[in-house]
Amino acid sequence: MKKYLIGGILLINSIVLLAANEEYFIKKIEFKGLTDIPESVLLRTMKYKTGTTYSADKILIDYETLSKNKYLDRAAIYSEEYNGGVKLIVDVKEKEDVKELLSNDGIQPITERETIDTSLVIGQVDVVGNINIPTYEIKKIIGLKDGEYLSKNKIQKAREKLLATGLYGDVKYDIYNIGGTVAVSFYVEENPVVNNITIVGNTKFKTEELMKLSNIPMGEVLDAKKIREFLQKLNEKYGDAGYVLARVKVAGIADGDMKIEIDEGKIDKVSYTKMITKQRSGRRSPTDTILKTKDFVIEREIEIDPNQVFNIEKYNETFTNLMRTGFFKNVKYEVKDTQDGEKELLLLLEEERTASLQASLSYGSEIGFLGMLSLKDINWLGKGQNVGITFEKSDEDYMSFSLDFSDPWIRGTDRISWGWSLYKTQYENDDSVLFNKTDIYGLKTDIGRGLNKYVRFGLGAKAEYITEKPKSGELESAINYATGTYKQELEKYRGKRDLWLYSLSPSITYDSRNSYWNPTSGGYAKFQVEVGYATSTEESFASGTLELRKYLPGFFKKNSIKYRNFEDMENIFAFKLLGGIMTTSTPESQRFWVGGGGTLRGYDGGYFRGTREMVFSVENRTQINDILGFVVFSDMGRAWQYDGIDPGYLALNRDARFPDGIAYTAGFGLRIKTPMGPLRFDFGWPIGDKDNTGMKFYFSMGQSF
Repeated sequence: MKKYLIGGILLINSIVLLAANEEYFIKKIEFKGLTDIPESVLLRTMKYKTGTTYSADKILIDYETLSKNKYLDRAAIYSEEYNGGVKLIVDVKEKEDVKELLSNDGIQPITERETIDTSLVIGQVDVVGNINIPTYEIKKIIGLKDGEYLSKNKIQKAREKLLATGLYGDVKYDIYNIGGTVAVSFYVEENPVVNNITIVGNTKFKTEELMKLSNIPMGEVLDAKKIREFLQKLNEKYGDAGYVLARVKVAGIADGDMKIEIDEGKIDKVSYTKMITKQRSGRRSPTDTILKTKDFVIEREIEIDPNQVFNIEKYNETFTNLMRTGFFKNVKYEVKDTQDGEKELLLLLEEERTASLQASLSYGSEIGFLGMLSLKDINWLGKGQNVGITFEKSDEDYMSFSLDFSDPWIRGTDRISWGWSLYKTQYENDDSVLFNKTDIYGLKTDIGRGLNKYVRFGLGAKAEYITEKPKSGELESAINYATGTYKQELEKYRGKRDLWLYSLSPSITYDSRNSYWNPTSGGYAKFQVEVGYATSTEESFASGTLELRKYLPGFFKKNSIKYRNFEDMENIFAFKLLGGIMTTSTPESQRFWVGGGGTLRGYDGGYFRGTREMVFSVENRTQINDILGFVVFSDMGRAWQYDGIDPGYLALNRDARFPDGIAYTAGFGLRIKTPMGPLRFDFGWPIGDKDNTGMKFYFSMGQSF
């Protein structure tokens, strides 16, 4: 520091001493402290040049320029009289990383430039140690000739060229004097000759199939580049087939036989444990490593078998199976060697919160203000069973209560499931005259069996006690105006009506969604037939419904965009097609309802009724982060062929024949993940319907489908 402070003082002194004199010329510029920076690099930044007139202004400018130079740590300029003029002395200190800085700018550092000793001439080039490769071929690669000046850079590059051929394990050189010249000797260590290749450890691919990947010639010196290429191809072949733990190496070469050893990655043991995550308090309790989910629930989802070669596809299937249950938020794996010399695959499981107490107050255009209280657990006692109790009440004469239980896979069985639901529903339908107020007490049970993890047969049974109340005044008015058979039919609905409804519902379901609660890939299909009997009509009835869903990648994938804090945005398309047909003997209160938050958003619930239904919905879903999602949607369809007698519904002129009168809607929604569960808010508008132009708001839990 002291030196450069003195340099600054000398600079000022030089300016003062020389400023008064006229016509001083720069006779010489001398640099001190340069090791890697070429002088020309600094000269082209300076105002001063040899032969220019000395100027105090210019020397100050040069001092400031050099002080800011990116290659220099410090700089000082001072001058002295020299041959009737001025000699500038530029004293600098280079930065420690100056070589990297110069190279980045395309400037070769001085210390890395070739130096040629013109005082020494090569008189002889020797090759020692070669057995199978002729000396003349080696000398061609070396490229040094007798009579040229000695260049250490050239010799070093010759060594690098020989190593780059892949034919030599090591190359050394030596330089010594012989008379008035020097001799350069290269000592080469040839790779062994390979006459045969033996592969051991392979069980997934035949040796003949693996050897097709080799381009190593037999009976010649081993080319290290070709063996590296061969090993890489073997690793890639195993990796492409999903055997990602496979490792390939050369075990040795003896008597011309090269042995290649393949460890295919066989797993001796599969285990699982709770994933250790960060705790807010920084403290852990003894239960931090204990999983809530029982062993048998986890083990039935694991596709990886011990004593088998590990395949990543089996892990991916296991990952999907575990995530589909909804019990886990993350699954990872580790592979470690045990003390017994075995290879263990350890699944790390981070459990999702499956029990929830939900309480909410919301508003929807269909049912007004809605209060909801729910207690659910989709992994009750860790057994994979679903238990829930829910109560809903609105100020629009809607009330619902249900107690539900289901076991999707009874322990110890071959994918047999069962469940039941007790429920009471009470609602008022202002559009209806005959069924203005309806109370339903019901019991549903079902049993099923999975053919595999995607396909399931099921059989459901339902028994409902239904009370129906008409709008008395409007019914009497309709009866007064009615005639004949229609009048007789209406008269049956006077006063409160009690009826029983019984039905059986066989079904077949295909489900490959990656998540039951928020799917982003896969598909769902369900075909169900319901056959029943109603005491109100004293007739049997039947219906059939088909539901199809599909989830596809959207405009961008997760982590494919980087914008501020939205690195985890994901976009998908979701499609749903629902169709159904039923007999006209089906009780009117049980006919298809289309409209509302589950089918046609933009219309009131049950706006369309009929014995036929068809609804198609498409959603574009963007998951912005772990909490917030955004949805744009469009729905189309309706119910047709009402074939009923309700005066209120007939007066609304909503009866049509397929495919007339298809309704269209569009809208957007928000999805918010909360500790109580996922919330759904949708806003829908009818399109092209002059009788329905307002927005409808819907509130519910989870995705719409």
